[in-house]
Amino acid sequence: MKPSTRKTRKLNVLYPPLIISVAINSTPANANKDKVTDPILEERQEGIEYTNRNVFSITQHRRNYLLPVTYATSPNPFGDDNLTPQNVDRVEAKYQLSVKFPLIVEEDYLSGLHLGFTTVAFWQVYNSEVSKPFREINYEPELFYKWHTDAQWLSYHLESFQLGFSHQSNGESGRRSRSWDRLFAGITLANDDVYWRAKIWYRIPESEKEFIDDATGDDNPDIESFIGRSEFVFGRRMGKFGIETTVRNNLSVNKNRGSVLLNVTYPVTDRYDVLLQYFNGYGDSLIDFNRHQQRIGLGIQLNFI
Repeated sequence: MKPSTRKTRKLNVLYPPLIISVAINSTPANANKDKVTDPILEERQEGIEYTNRNVFSITQHRRNYLLPVTYATSPNPFGDDNLTPQNVDRVEAKYQLSVKFPLIVEEDYLSGLHLGFTTVAFWQVYNSEVSKPFREINYEPELFYKWHTDAQWLSYHLESFQLGFSHQSNGESGRRSRSWDRLFAGITLANDDVYWRAKIWYRIPESEKEFIDDATGDDNPDIESFIGRSEFVFGRRMGKFGIETTVRNNLSVNKNRGSVLLNVTYPVTDRYDVLLQYFNGYGDSLIDFNRHQQRIGLGIQLNFI
């Protein structure tokens, strides 16, 4: 593989209250020149390798974006005391912040144990009638081990395997509480300008509620029936456009449910992309996990793929 001719650029990873700034070089010093890479993942892989060498750095985990305007067909007002079916706005802002910290890093600076954290917020920012509340905020800390590989399968590069634990919650109590714990396994494959990801999970069982306000019981016993038991991702770069589709499914024949998430991006600078996002299905948020939703939004994200 020929050395990259891309210029050194500076990437700021922002997460309140942290502001971490590191220089990203497309060909870091002492990098392994013989490792298998694919154009669509190469720059991200090299950036992760370089930041993992820096003991003061954190990196993006999932997408980091702000959608100032989204339209949802059926937002759930249950997340705030002042919201009702009559006054909840279908137009709201949505943003996602996602970072990961390397805890143990192997010699290739790509494999290792990581701590990830993602938060997604749904903000009724245009709803002055009820003082512009956050309708729902979801939090997801994760602990996972990622193995980077140079293996080949047919024409695809098996980029990585992951095993981990995830807790997802909306931070609420009582009848608004939504949470679940999972063990998961995932794989990423890439070939030129195309990549595939597959992820399956096992939900860690919780005890049933003995009464409706039992704080120790399961807040959402049927969540897998709606959000699903697996996730499949297809991504492709078409010129300057980036297209990624995520499909979740409960793998049920009789009551098949799940969701489709489409992200379309176009770069406006080396650091930022315009993001068009469309969602259709269940699990738009935890408070909406059993509520069919369609959402479309437009905004900006930090460069991801």
